[in-house]
Amino acid sequence: MELGWIGFVAALLVGFGYAVSAPAGSMILASNTPKKLWGTLFSLRMAGVPAGGAFAGIVAAAIVGTYDWRLSLLVLLLPCISGLVFLRLARNKIQLPANVGSFSFLSVFNPRLFLTPFLVLARVPSLTTITFVSIGFAAVQGSLFTFFTTYLTDSLGFSLAVAGMLYATLQFSSFAGRIVMGVVADLIGSPRVLIMILGFFSPLGLFVLTTLEVNNSQWLLLLKCSFVGSMIASWNGLFLAEVTRVSASTDVGESTAASTFFTFISYMLAPPIFGIVSYNLGYQSAFILVGGLAALSAAAMLGSIVKTNWK
Repeated sequence: MELGWIGFVAALLVGFGYAVSAPAGSMILASNTPKKLWGTLFSLRMAGVPAGGAFAGIVAAAIVGTYDWRLSLLVLLLPCISGLVFLRLARNKIQLPANVGSFSFLSVFNPRLFLTPFLVLARVPSLTTITFVSIGFAAVQGSLFTFFTTYLTDSLGFSLAVAGMLYATLQFSSFAGRIVMGVVADLIGSPRVLIMILGFFSPLGLFVLTTLEVNNSQWLLLLKCSFVGSMIASWNGLFLAEVTRVSASTDVGESTAASTFFTFISYMLAPPIFGIVSYNLGYQSAFILVGGLAALSAAAMLGSIVKTNWK
């Protein structure tokens, strides 16, 4: 059955719900958790993204194969409804910033909203640097997750089954990596340092991808893909923790929304650019392009750290 405009509207609503989760989640964590644990807690929150995606993929595939896709959507609504009920019951125990205003649906269509991210970045010190860093990181992660299985099957000759297994390994390592990196960031007391390190290791992760071969042992393939996933896709919680840190004296929700606005633009634009480059110049050229962006992001963070310590 053709979904037509219903599918389009549904996609917009899903995107809207996904978009507001970042600023809303940051506001709740910033107001209700100790700052010394932000690296761990923000990373734990972001670890739920690949975990939820894996859960949805497994459940939806099983239900669609046996019953119907509509039933799979209804089942996937259950975690959303459970979260809504929990937040509703716990609303009196959740502290919110005093400057939180009431929501107006009509305000969503205000053209001035498109200027807000630029105005916020100009107003909040240090937010521009971490936002720039996230653009490079998102370009690498978005491109990798979009083209990983295609690269393995079309360029390297892996079977679809093996490519799927390695993609699952990539996702799991990003899940575990986010938790580990969050804990490490709190132990050393600086998400910024770890973000910088991950930025320099991202090109190394892409290089490891180019060493994958069909005749590699299964354990070696799993080890390589685990390294790639943990280096390239474990920065997300650290990024949100740092955004919250630099904007804690202003509006955390607004700052997070402004910063992730540019991050998601990178997620959206990087994969098609990666595809064009890989089609015309090959995958290695595309890897060099996005790896260079990650290294540039790491250099920007290093410069910010040096500048701060110099003061």
